[in-house]
Amino acid sequence: MDVKPHKLNSSDYRAIASLHCDHINQGFLATLGVPFLTLLYEAIDKDSESVLLVERVDRRVVGFVTGTRGLARIYKQLLLKPFRLIYSLKSCLLSPSKMYKIIEVLLISKDSNISSDLPKQELLSIVVNPAYQGGGHAENLFKALCAHFRAEGASSFSIVVGSNLDRAHAFYTKMGSIPVAETQVHNGQSSIVYVTRLFSLSNDVT
Repeated sequence: MDVKPHKLNSSDYRAIASLHCDHINQGFLATLGVPFLTLLYEAIDKDSESVLLVERVDRRVVGFVTGTRGLARIYKQLLLKPFRLIYSLKSCLLSPSKMYKIIEVLLISKDSNISSDLPKQELLSIVVNPAYQGGGHAENLFKALCAHFRAEGASSFSIVVGSNLDRAHAFYTKMGSIPVAETQVHNGQSSIVYVTRLFSLSNDVT
């Protein structure tokens, strides 16, 4: 197991984007393709209030987790690179409905916290290549993110999970996360908001 928070390169970002497209394929972002997601994960990695952690086996990226204090600021960073952004979305330019949704995400998007009572820190996504599932990689990534947030002084963080993602609900429940609210994102699809309290995991995360 090798969790690395820094020194990622363009090949790493493409590998992470491919994992997202292949295994988080029920969300809108996956439909934008690997080029856009490569740019997005690079922006997350370079954002001072976000983190991108990867799990490697024999130097190969087999999983990753991302967290942030605000997704909207990451989208704003993408808008500061208009030529790279447009190029990454060239496959979407002939789809008016998709372009409208992209504009909505980039310009109108608010941070996903649905209540001011929820933590500012948020787990955005976590993926492990199915060929490596069952080896504790997802648990390693989750605990590494917990350690990162705790080092920042956070006492908890939130996670938004689609209501129909049974395996994700089982995983977060196993890791000690608690469902606290229900919300609607992505065209009105129902999601459950979990909160992970870091002080309760102090014996599990090192």
